[in-house]
Amino acid sequence: MPFTLSTIPPHSDGEGSLCLGVERGVVAIISVVGVLLALLAVPDFLHDHLPTTAAWMLESLVFGVLQIAAPPLALAKRAAPAAVWLWVSVGANVALLLFEPFILKDPLPDGATPWLLSMTLIGFGCVAVAEKRPRRAAVISLGITAALTAVYAGRIPASHSVIDGVGFALLSCSLVAGMKVLRARADRADKVEHKAQLSFEAKNRHEALEKERTATDSLLHDSVLATLLSAAGGETPGRAHSMAASALQIISDTDDHPVMHAPTVKWQDAVAKRRHEWDMFRPHALIDLSAELDVVLPPASADALLAAALQALTNSVTHAGPVSRRTATATVLPDGGVEITVSDNGKGFNASAISEERLGVRVSILENVHQAGGAAHIRSVPGEGTTVTLRWQPPTRSPSPDDNAKPPRIALIPQHQMLRILSAVMIMAILTAISETALFSRAVGPLIAAGIGLILLPALLRGAKTGTMSGRTAWGIATGGILLCCTATIGLNPHKVDAGSIYWYTCGILAGAVIVWTTGHRAPPIVTVAFQLTQITLWAGPTGAIRLGFAAEIVLVIAGLMMRRAIQRVSAAADISAATQRTLTLHQAQLDAFHLERRARLHHTRTDAAPMLRHIIDQHGVLDQASRTECRVLEQALRDEIRGRHLLNPTMRDAISAHRRRGAHVQVLDDGGLDNYDPDTLNVLIDNAASQIEPLHSARIVLRTGSLDTDTAITIVASTPDETAAALGLDDDDDVDLWVTIPRPAQVTLAA
Repeated sequence: MPFTLSTIPPHSDGEGSLCLGVERGVVAIISVVGVLLALLAVPDFLHDHLPTTAAWMLESLVFGVLQIAAPPLALAKRAAPAAVWLWVSVGANVALLLFEPFILKDPLPDGATPWLLSMTLIGFGCVAVAEKRPRRAAVISLGITAALTAVYAGRIPASHSVIDGVGFALLSCSLVAGMKVLRARADRADKVEHKAQLSFEAKNRHEALEKERTATDSLLHDSVLATLLSAAGGETPGRAHSMAASALQIISDTDDHPVMHAPTVKWQDAVAKRRHEWDMFRPHALIDLSAELDVVLPPASADALLAAALQALTNSVTHAGPVSRRTATATVLPDGGVEITVSDNGKGFNASAISEERLGVRVSILENVHQAGGAAHIRSVPGEGTTVTLRWQPPTRSPSPDDNAKPPRIALIPQHQMLRILSAVMIMAILTAISETALFSRAVGPLIAAGIGLILLPALLRGAKTGTMSGRTAWGIATGGILLCCTATIGLNPHKVDAGSIYWYTCGILAGAVIVWTTGHRAPPIVTVAFQLTQITLWAGPTGAIRLGFAAEIVLVIAGLMMRRAIQRVSAAADISAATQRTLTLHQAQLDAFHLERRARLHHTRTDAAPMLRHIIDQHGVLDQASRTECRVLEQALRDEIRGRHLLNPTMRDAISAHRRRGAHVQVLDDGGLDNYDPDTLNVLIDNAASQIEPLHSARIVLRTGSLDTDTAITIVASTPDETAAALGLDDDDDVDLWVTIPRPAQVTLAA
């Protein structure tokens, strides 16, 4: 699989943005640490070679520089593919292993540290990142380890050679396994984020479409349908004329982009914006919206509340009959919300039996307010009047674009696992110190150090397990670490030990220091490591820290901390990117809903209703009987678009229109049972239903979608009242002319 750091798009197979970011972070750390390790290896490079091979040393130096310079080039966007430069670094390391046996001293001086150890660490890192197949990466790394062991076989003591070989084999395999875990965790995090993003996108597209649909239904009902009903009644021509002008202006809006409102609006500004609409009702009602109310709310919520209140007043004026009291008032709620109450003492109605045809209640009030984040309640008692309560309350916290969508960020390197590894390093260090004393040095210092380490180990293990540690415990461990430093080298000859034989001391202290560091304490580990550095310098000389590999180990610890920080930064950047993507998704969802719902619906309404609205304006609201009949037919057709949208296509619209023009009452009710059908399947079903109703002569026709838990797609019922029975005062139940159910197709293609 080719390795790229910048060309693979996010969320592609195995190469998401977080995975790529982690790999880039590792390469950046290899670049920085490689330079530090190379600088630490310079004294050993000069010390390990024969004086007569200066010219050959220059060639080794060229290979070394090439190995160090290649990883940074892997980060360059316009350079060759990243894997090329990483393999160039590995190739330079292999070239050194092949070339160095001819110019190295044989044997190396006592206590000398092989300079190729540092360079080989760089090679291991490049292999782990460049080769994505762990087994192949492990084989390559073990091959480099074997070559390194062969280069120094006979040049350093056999015990040191064995320790170096085994240690580097374990280290190389650990790097490969670590990169595998990093990639797996990063890839899993990318997939979780991508899945959450898709879910968020689908959810918000659906919500945006539903909100836009409800808002458009309310807008068309309160403007166009209300105008047509008023004109059809013929009782208030002046009002019909002004309503037609306003409705025509609404449906003639050709703006291709939704109006982007500010996040919030003052209540008094929202009321003032619709003052002319309230003024129309002042002759019929006492209106006190308290324009000075100190309330701030989202524009959509303000618009929905005011539109619902206007519709409630319209319903009261139209249906309540003679009243002695009709009011519309607004009050501030204790939590900063607002409540509008529209009430009258008219004839009232049974609120639990609201007809599905009463769109003014169901769409313009209940659904519209609910979609805008508010609540609506209707209380009505026949003979006593009606009260409509509209309420908006601020959420308990500020909403954000990624609410309910952002998945928990998966930790790439869980701290408890890292601390377990460090604990294992400490245990290995203690066992190695004991083995070193028993098998080789016979010195007492390592045994004392191992004893002190065993005393400190329980506290360190508890800290590693819980991730916390008290300040007293941290300073107690620091004191024990200083005491360990004072005794660890007793009986050891600094000129006869090297990095491989003393690593138990340096690595053990550093592992303990990192454990304390990760529990949140900074000063104790810094003091302990500084004391250890001073002790090694006094014991082994000014270059002892470099020669014994302590400086290199500090560099590796710093690299680990850098890697941890880099992963945190990559994760934070991924979170910011995801949040930005979710914000853009919200905007795009609103834009798509605007075009798919409002623009399309306004265009359809403009095509059907604009001629009649212009006719109403031209006639100043005074229409003849034919025009009033056409207004009723047109109002019912537009009502169908609200309550039966998935039961309509051109064929069905023509069939319904023909029945209405002959005087039949046609109801089209969509209960959502056809929502998931693709357009082709839906058209077949609707054409079938249209063919069933076309030959009918019934007085009443009802088309209704079946519920999702049934096998029925559409139910058609046609009936005609028995006029003779009604005239004689007998049971006047309708005669059923047709009752047919159209089943769902056996094979259904669901819409995307």
